[in-house]
Amino acid sequence: MKVFKVNIISLIIVTFFLNIPSGMKAQEGVPIYYDHLTDNLFLIHPAMAGASFCNKIRLTGRMQWAGVKDFPMLQTLSLSSHLGSSSGYGFILFNDRNGYHSQKGIQLAFAQHLKLSRGRTLNQLSFGISAMYVMHQLDQTSFDPSDFDPVIAYTLQSEGYFNIDVGFAYHVQNFFLLGSVKNLLNMVRPLYSPGLENVNLRNYVGHIGYFIRTRGTFHIEPSFMVQYKEFNGNIIADGNLKFYHELPSGTFYWGASYRMYLDNSPYGSLQHISPLAGFYYKNFIITYIYTHSIAGNTFGTGGFHQLSLGYNFGCKTVDPTYGCPHLR
Repeated sequence: MKVFKVNIISLIIVTFFLNIPSGMKAQEGVPIYYDHLTDNLFLIHPAMAGASFCNKIRLTGRMQWAGVKDFPMLQTLSLSSHLGSSSGYGFILFNDRNGYHSQKGIQLAFAQHLKLSRGRTLNQLSFGISAMYVMHQLDQTSFDPSDFDPVIAYTLQSEGYFNIDVGFAYHVQNFFLLGSVKNLLNMVRPLYSPGLENVNLRNYVGHIGYFIRTRGTFHIEPSFMVQYKEFNGNIIADGNLKFYHELPSGTFYWGASYRMYLDNSPYGSLQHISPLAGFYYKNFIITYIYTHSIAGNTFGTGGFHQLSLGYNFGCKTVDPTYGCPHLR
C-alpha cells in the first residue's frame, strides 16, 4: 500500500511538470491568493508542514481574466507530511504565467512542532523554514526586431534565484495564530535590469482565526489575514468567514473572503470579493473559489476561477472535536 501511494505521488509530480506551459510572469515566489480558505495553510506558512493530523496532497489551478489573451494562470502541487512524532516536512511545486513572463519553482520546508499540553486539549507551537528556488523566464521571441529597443533581447531568457521563508504557528483548542516572513533574503534577480529591480521582496504575513464549534452540525470559522510588503509599504487585508455543515456523507462548507489593497494608488483601492464552496468526503476534499473585483478601475470582466483538489492519508487517531478543520 505504501509503494502504491509513493507511485501515485510520483505520477502526479511527473504529470505536473510535463504539462507546465511556457511564458509566465516573474513575481515573488508562490503568489498568495485564497488557498488558506481551502485548508492549505502550508502553501503560505512553512510552520504548517506536517502540523495537521493527516498527511496532505493538494493540487490547485487558478486562472484570471478568462477570455483575455495570455491570461494569467497558476498551478501548485504541494505535499505536507509528518516526520516522526514532532516534526514535519513538505514541498511545493508551482508554475505561474502572465503574458510574456513566467516563473517555475520548487519550495522545500521543514517544521518542528512543540506540544505544550497533553491529553485532549490542543496546545501546539510550531516553527518552520522553507528554501525556494525560482526559475524566471521572459519570452521576447515574438517581438518584432525591426522595431529596435536596446533593452529587448528578442530571445527566450531564463535566470534563477534562491530565497527562504520562516514562520511560526500556534494552535490552542480552536484558536490559531500564524505568522511568516516571505522572501527573507535580499536577492538579485538576474533576469531584470541590474540596479533597477528591487532586491527586497520581503512580505510579512499574519493570520488569526477561531473555529466556533456548536453542539449541532453547523459551525462557523471567522479569520483575518494581513500582508505587509516592506519595499513599498503596501498592505493587503483579508476578512474571511466560513460555514461548515456536517452531513451523513461528509462535510459541506461555504463562505466568502473580502480583500482590500491599501496601497495609496491614484486609481483607488483595489477590492476583491471571493465566494467559495467545498466538500470533505472521507479523505478527499474539493473547493471552488470565484474572485470578483469590486473596485471602480478593473482590467477585464472574466473574474478569477480557482479549483483545489486534495487527498489526506496517514492520519493520526484524534478526538473528533480536537482542533480546527485545517488540522484534519
